[in-house]
Amino acid sequence: MAAQSATEEENRPNPGRPRNSEIDELILATARALLAEGGYEAMTFEAIGKQTGIGRPTIYRRWRSKAHLAAAIAYGNHDSPMPVVEGELRAQIAALVEQIANQYSIPEIAAASLGLNSAYYNDEALREELHTPAETNARRQLRAIVAAGKANGTINEAADADILFDLIVGTVIYRTMFSSVAKPEDHTRKLVDHLLRAFAPPPA
Repeated sequence: MAAQSATEEENRPNPGRPRNSEIDELILATARALLAEGGYEAMTFEAIGKQTGIGRPTIYRRWRSKAHLAAAIAYGNHDSPMPVVEGELRAQIAALVEQIANQYSIPEIAAASLGLNSAYYNDEALREELHTPAETNARRQLRAIVAAGKANGTINEAADADILFDLIVGTVIYRTMFSSVAKPEDHTRKLVDHLLRAFAPPPA
């Protein structure tokens, strides 16, 4: 039924009509499944078309390349908030680490991110278009969290928000997606302990 409606939408001569959100969701769901099952290489417009009956022109009208579709899955909404935890620094750092770890443990997000890194390697303009807005927003949010922590005395005045971002994201992504060494069960706790020692205010 979904395939039939997609074909009808594709062939109907009305370029000014609003997008069908059901078709958007069908394309995204199929792309996620392909990424999770076969990785970035398996997620092609042809494969999506075969599984859904949706023609390539319909997909291209929504995402003009495979990288654009993968970015929609990897980054989602650029405005998605980082967790803000009132009180002790440990809880705030733990919440940030957990959010990143959970995100990159999702198979389709991991596969999309790996594929996009390869796509960006020789295309800086594509990186600037797709990745930079998401990273810029995430760093902006963390700077605000760190600034608030400095103001209430829970974060060291010398703390650098961008370094904290790099330490959390870099460590979690490497151990989740690249390392060939098994991640110990207490990895998250130890990471939080190390970050806490680095960013907590010095003893009075």
